Amino acid sequence: MEIGIQGVEGSFHNEAASAYFEGKEIKIQPFHDFRSLAQAINAKQLDYGVMAIENTIAGSILPNYALINEYDLKITGEIYTRIEMTLIAHKGKTAADLDQVFSHPMALLQCADFLADYPQIKLTEYDDTADSVRMIRDKQLLNAGAIASKRAAELFNMEILNTNIETNKKNYTRFLIMKSRMNGQDHKPQKASLRVITKHDPGSLADVLQIFKLHGINLTKIQSMPILGKPYQYAFNIDVVWEDYDNYKDALHALNSKVELVKVHGEYIKGNIPTV
Repeated sequence: MEIGIQGVEGSFHNEAASAYFEGKEIKIQPFHDFRSLAQAINAKQLDYGVMAIENTIAGSILPNYALINEYDLKITGEIYTRIEMTLIAHKGKTAADLDQVFSHPMALLQCADFLADYPQIKLTEYDDTADSVRMIRDKQLLNAGAIASKRAAELFNMEILNTNIETNKKNYTRFLIMKSRMNGQDHKPQKASLRVITKHDPGSLADVLQIFKLHGINLTKIQSMPILGKPYQYAFNIDVVWEDYDNYKDALHALNSKVELVKVHGEYIKGNIPTV
């Protein structure tokens, strides 16, 4: 199977893809940015795509919600991955030897406490965690380091200086699995991702929430998003789970008469939410 990811091999997207499709033979197709990935999924150039949607520290990745809607991507699964940040450099170096560290801005932010112990280090943002390791290797930046996964250090034959340097050890990212050429899972779904646009009436959002409550549907996520071309009007991206699939279908039917739009981005097996 051909799996599209944002970033290069060795990135956290690569780790998530390998974990989700464990036991299956996969070929990773890297993309420089999320829009290119979304376009390839939409054009059915891949079997599946993997896209980060939220992090327990940084929160929701709002541009990716917009891409899911713009390209009408279909969610077929999810996986929660522990993000373990690693300081990587050339062999024989220590953190005290470094004068510059490259990584994705979110990775730098998540390692702020560790990096504060080395005030001589200049922090430089880079597009991708794993690719920052490749870059300092290829350019022979001997006094520079990068923050990425352990896999990236192994892949590019670089030295691991420090592991688990993230400030918050309960650092998880939720990744969505998008179907493209393949049909996805065949099991009965337990979770759905919806886009809902409410009417502009007092209490309209409360009506939506009440419908879910009456049908025994639990919300695990609600995220407002601006509607392009309609200033200060918003859609809601809502994730719901249920015990009885028929109750969920009844709730969708009831919603249709209460809102302007209900769009189902996907129904799928829920991932295992981390508890520690």
